[in-house]
Formats: sequence, C-alpha cells, structure tokens
Amino acid sequence: MTPGRRFTRAPRTKSKRLAVPSPASYSSFGKDRIAIMRLELRMPANIWYSAFTLRHTDLVVEVTSVAPVPGNNSLAEVEIYGPAVDWSKEIAEFPDVQEVHRLSLRPDLGRYSIRYCQTLIISIATELEILIRYPRTIQNGILTCETIAPVSQLRKALAVLRELGTDPRITSLRRDALRSVRLTLTPSQGALFRQALALGYFEVPRRISLTQLAERVSRSKSSVSEKLAVVERKLAHSASAAGG
Repeated sequence: MTPGRRFTRAPRTKSKRLAVPSPASYSSFGKDRIAIMRLELRMPANIWYSAFTLRHTDLVVEVTSVAPVPGNNSLAEVEIYGPAVDWSKEIAEFPDVQEVHRLSLRPDLGRYSIRYCQTLIISIATELEILIRYPRTIQNGILTCETIAPVSQLRKALAVLRELGTDPRITSLRRDALRSVRLTLTPSQGALFRQALALGYFEVPRRISLTQLAERVSRSKSSVSEKLAVVERKLAHSASAAGG
C-alpha cells in the first residue's frame, strides 16, 4: 500500500527498535476475531504534529476528532497541553498545514482547528478498514492510538507500518471493548494529568519528582500536589465503577 504522496519513510535512527510482538501473541484471538490494539508509532518528521512535538518536547498534542475534507486533507480539532501560548502562527508554517484557527486558549490548554495533508495513519486505516479511537496523543514525535479491527487486518497494518519505518510498538492487545467510565476532569485537571503522565510522574519508579513537575508546569508544589490528589481520587472512583 502506498500512503498519501506527501509522506515518505520515517528516517532510521540508531536507537533501539521498538519491539513488536511475534505472531504467536495473537494465537488466542483467531484471525477474524475483533481486537483492540493500542499502538505507539514513531511518526515521520514531515508531519506537522511530529515536527512540532520534536521541537517542543514538553508539550502534549491530542487530536480529538478528524474529518476528511477535499484534496486528500484532514480537518482536525487539536488540543495542545502546555503553557498558555498561541501556537497558531508556528503551526501554520509547517508545509503540510493549510489552515489554522485558534478555538480557545486557557491556562495549560489551547484548542485549535487545523486543516492539513492526510497522514499515513489515516490512509492505512482507511484502506484496511481499521477504526481509530480518539483522542490520538503525540509527544516527542511518538503517536499513541487505539485501533479496532479483526486481528488479520491489524496484522496487515503492522506489516505496512514496519515497512514505512514507524517502528510500531504494541502496548496492549485485548478483546474487551468495554471502555472505562469517562473521567469528569476539568480542563485544568486534564492538562496537568496529561503532562504528569507524559513526564513520567506516574511511572514506577517515577521519572520526575513532584518538585520537578511543579517547576515544569510553572505552578507551586502545593497546588500541583492538591490537584493531583483530586485527579487520583477521580481515577480511583472511575476504576471502581468500571470494575463493579
């Protein structure tokens, strides 16, 4: 399969290749069983959101919705988590971007409508009839997305993605289509949660301390601690509701 003509192979790097499970990993699913696969992809630098997040490694970009528009383009609603900066002008300068409109700007969150050349992930999903769940998250050139399709189609998609040099890594593969209860986070809480998650605050062991996190988000340590406590309580309630 050949993606849109504006896209080329991702450049190879000397870093360790992201692992992809062997075909045996799918043995319990059956080739025509519907599966939900969560992927991490190293996106080509000629896609605006890849280049943008490689330039601003502390920012998290979420594509919350996408619609196809004429000219092999996509119109997307995008949220950028980080400082209260209007990124419209910078985003508009990327070659694959045709139009940018700022929808809103709040502390830690900017929302934009962006028209840009259709990406390879959308091209592959369309051709192989794979459903992509939103939001899709991008940080430091790595796109994280969740896909739904028969296992046979997901295998084909992985083969194409490997050939294109995106080094796909499966982070989860499951049958259960039940989604967790939606969290009622405020925009400010959601922004802090995503930044903390992206910076490794919730990893074991943590990659960043509470003090370092507060410095990165330009807030007081006590404010960040209180807000994270609220977020963690909501996460616990959501997990309890989903399991009950």
